[in-house]
Amino acid sequence: MGSRKNRSSKRNSYRYSVDRKKLWKKAKKVPKIECTQLKQAWSEKKSIATNFAEMGLSHNANRTLKIRKTQHFIRPDEYEEKLQPKHKKPAATKSYVADQLAEEASLTKERVYTLSNQLQKFCTKMIDKYGEDYAAMAKDPRNYYQRTPKQIKGTIQLFKQVPGAYEAYLEQKQGKEKGADTEKVEATEKVEAMEQEATSTE
Repeated sequence: MGSRKNRSSKRNSYRYSVDRKKLWKKAKKVPKIECTQLKQAWSEKKSIATNFAEMGLSHNANRTLKIRKTQHFIRPDEYEEKLQPKHKKPAATKSYVADQLAEEASLTKERVYTLSNQLQKFCTKMIDKYGEDYAAMAKDPRNYYQRTPKQIKGTIQLFKQVPGAYEAYLEQKQGKEKGADTEKVEATEKVEAMEQEATSTE
C-alpha cells in the first residue's frame, strides 16, 4: 500500500483534460433499449418503476423475490404481513409485453455449432488419412495437443455439425475423386492408343 500522503493526493487530484459537460451528458443519457417489445411500450414521461409495473414486469428482482430470513421461518405470520405492499402498484395496462416475452423465452432456439479453421483442417486431414480409426489419429504427429481418441471423436462429431463445413468438405472430396478418375481414364486411353499404334506399325 502507498503512503497516506500519496493516497490523499490521488484522491484530491483534478483531471483538467476531461470535458465535464460531456461527462454530465453521458451520465444523463438514456440507455438504448434493445428489446423491441419494451421499446414499443416504453414511455419516456414515466419512471422506470412505473413503466415496468404497467408492463407486468419487475424492475427490481430483490424486492419481488425476497429471501426469507431465519426469523421469518419461525414467525411466518410476520413475514406475510411484511410482504403486503404499502403502496398500491399501478395496474398492468400493458401486460401483453410480459406475455410476449414469456412466449419468446419458451421458444427453443437452434444451437449453432462453431469450430476454428485450424481444427476443421485437422479433422479433414485425420478423416482423409484414417477414416474412423480414432486411436491412430491420437498417435498422429499432427495431434500437437495430445488429444485422446475420445476427444478427437468428439471434435470430429462437432465438425460434422458445423453448418456448411462438413458438406463443403464432402463436395471437395468428391471433386478430387472425380478428378482422379478422369486422370485414370485419360491415362488408360493414352496407353491403349499407344498399343494400337504399336500393333499397326508391326
